[in-house]
Amino acid sequence: MAEADINPLSLQEKLIRYLRTGTEGSFFLPGKNKVFRVFGNVIKVMIEAGQGPEAVESIKRVNSEKSYYKREPLLYFLAVATHSSNEPTKKAAYLAVNEVCENPYDLFMWLKHVKDLSQLTKGWGAGLRKTVTKWYHSRDPMLIAEFVTRYVSVGRWHHKDVFRLSHMKPENDSMGFIIKVVCKGLQKAKEEFKNPSEDVQRLITYFDAVNFIKHSDDSFAVAMKMEEVGLHKEHIPVPLLSSKEIWNSLLLGMSVKEVISSLPALARRAFLTIPAEGGGADKVVEDIQRKVLQKINDSKAIEDEKISPFFIYIAIRNYVRVFSRQERREKTHKAGSGVKRELASNTDPTELQSAKKKKKKKKKKDKVQNDVEAEEQQQNEEETNVTDKATKNNPELFESIHSAFKVAVEKNLPCTGKRYLIAVKASVSELGKGIRGTPSISALEVMALMATFYKKKEKSADLGFFTASLTHLNFPKEMENIIAEIGQRAAPVPNLACDPAAPITWALEKNRKYDVFLLLSDGTETHGEVKAEDRLKEYRNKMNLPDTKMILCGLNAPRLDFAKAPGMLDVGGFDATVPDIINKFITDQLDH
Repeated sequence: MAEADINPLSLQEKLIRYLRTGTEGSFFLPGKNKVFRVFGNVIKVMIEAGQGPEAVESIKRVNSEKSYYKREPLLYFLAVATHSSNEPTKKAAYLAVNEVCENPYDLFMWLKHVKDLSQLTKGWGAGLRKTVTKWYHSRDPMLIAEFVTRYVSVGRWHHKDVFRLSHMKPENDSMGFIIKVVCKGLQKAKEEFKNPSEDVQRLITYFDAVNFIKHSDDSFAVAMKMEEVGLHKEHIPVPLLSSKEIWNSLLLGMSVKEVISSLPALARRAFLTIPAEGGGADKVVEDIQRKVLQKINDSKAIEDEKISPFFIYIAIRNYVRVFSRQERREKTHKAGSGVKRELASNTDPTELQSAKKKKKKKKKKDKVQNDVEAEEQQQNEEETNVTDKATKNNPELFESIHSAFKVAVEKNLPCTGKRYLIAVKASVSELGKGIRGTPSISALEVMALMATFYKKKEKSADLGFFTASLTHLNFPKEMENIIAEIGQRAAPVPNLACDPAAPITWALEKNRKYDVFLLLSDGTETHGEVKAEDRLKEYRNKMNLPDTKMILCGLNAPRLDFAKAPGMLDVGGFDATVPDIINKFITDQLDH
């Protein structure tokens, strides 16, 4: 059968993919980076083809659906449209700014890109001034008061600069008061508005509260003021963020996702630590722990907020990592004490130097002799010790986080109904190291998580280990057993020959039908005798599966270049967004 190839992306589909992922091609790079600027040609082509207004509508749609994984590429394309010489496109883009730029961070990032594109050095044009003025005046003055105090600056942009460059003239007293506060200070604004209206008086109360917090070192009074006025974490001076009273107030307005993200910060400050037996309990710390548990145990909120199990797992690892750092500090302290004792007792520097050389030589020899099992055992022991420490710190909390993880797996993990071959490649030297984009988890953990989830949720999933060829693996039920299974087959070096076409070749030889080839590797991939895209085309033809897709996730790769055919995707690194991107790609939702 002639291959009914997956159609190449149209201009509109490339634009949607760019707006969601930051690339119009087949390589996604998780995390914060500026790579998106390199792949920004599709909107320029659309504008030249007279499709600029349609492109702006796509920007508005992706923004309203919240279907993007990165925010800045969307703002960059909006800036490209506003900088266009095509009048209908420029007009549509200026009108979209008020909707797309939801807060000062968005507005300032858009302005930054506008300036970069136009190389503005002095004033603004009438269109830009009018757009920015409308943005401020179309929002409630109390919200603008929050914005100018919560987002004081973004990059090099300040509200004062924006007011000046836009020649902003207030349309009402409330906006006039805010502009005066930003440009002249609160005291001068009060002097000018000696008989304030009710609306202005509310603004005065709000700015007084922010000013009080800025200059106070009384954490209890600040916490009370926060609850009274409704302030946010960004309003709090950094020194006060170590206060238990402040965190106790902050937790009131936090979502479950924000609370889970804050667990490491709370743990570092010992706000999640259960007092030792016989020790006195701090009432505020108890209140913090009660609120945290209440949030994390809210299964409905976890489902409603659509919190990914990967997000929760990474949060668990970040939480445990706090205790790993504590253990390293304790070991360093003990080692330092030993050195001091050694220096005190050994007055002969030659003897001390000789001892150090012997120690270094022995360490090197031991490292060479260590085999995979010994290394794994050491890592497991260290991991067990740290995990035990995290568990004992607050057993109920640790259990609740894992329960939240199970809820997210059950409720928020989608099912595609596809058949998968999950091919993994891990090297001994990389076993316990963090991966690109998420240093708190290892490649082995990612591989085991992905394998566990696909086995649990999907129609069928097979597991294999690949280098230049693929070896089929048993699929243990437990994640820990999957880690052990992969670890036993780990390659001795990360740059061992690793052919991305090998899993497809194996599937052809075994006559196995798969809808998805998902490759997860922590090392370097090289082309084999046949390129991956050619082997995939052959597989689609011979197996009569024209829609079969291939994803290569290089967990430590800053750049990949294997996805050369439609229906292929490269991912460089890993974070909580990657599984959803893979899911959307597999189900053809990434570009529509």
